[in-house]
Amino acid sequence: SMDSIPFGNTDNVFVFWQRYAHDQRARGSKGEYLTDLSLGRLPQVSFIIPSFARGLDEHPPADVSVGMGIQQELITALRQSSAWASSVYLVTYDESGGYFEHVPSAQLDAYGLGIRVPTWVISPFAKKRHLEGTLYEHTSILKFIETVFNLPTLASVNHQFDTSTPGGPNNAASNGQAVGPPAPPRDGRPEIGNLMECFSF
Repeated sequence: SMDSIPFGNTDNVFVFWQRYAHDQRARGSKGEYLTDLSLGRLPQVSFIIPSFARGLDEHPPADVSVGMGIQQELITALRQSSAWASSVYLVTYDESGGYFEHVPSAQLDAYGLGIRVPTWVISPFAKKRHLEGTLYEHTSILKFIETVFNLPTLASVNHQFDTSTPGGPNNAASNGQAVGPPAPPRDGRPEIGNLMECFSF
């Protein structure tokens, strides 16, 4: 995650998974990203999570223009690099930021999909001025990666993805509260799109 602060803060997205909590591959700075981009050594897939603790991720009460400015900086750097010709940059959010949705969500399972979130597809291959109506959810990003790299369903229960319930003092389940297991992975569901409809490859 970008410009993360030390372990124990919510900026460590893996803090509740002991196997990954101290894995430094998941933590880096904006400067490292920009350096790796300029030197042509970014991995095939990168996830960028701006710092919550530093107010860079557009969550309240942060100034959203700061987070938007970081996205603009990263996208501009990508577009000016040699990697741009073969890149896809996706911007999405983990939640909607609101309490109302005028379009009912599809009911795929007991968990439901919840309120829609915006997603931007930025790429030389993206359809121009295109609004896509296919049903997507967060695992559509996994489905896209699986499709592009011809991989099995990464989050399927029978694969190597860690589907364990996270533990730790901040987890409701570890405090004896009545909560169920995490929502099941959906990247194997045919009803969920894989984002390929957004491109003109």
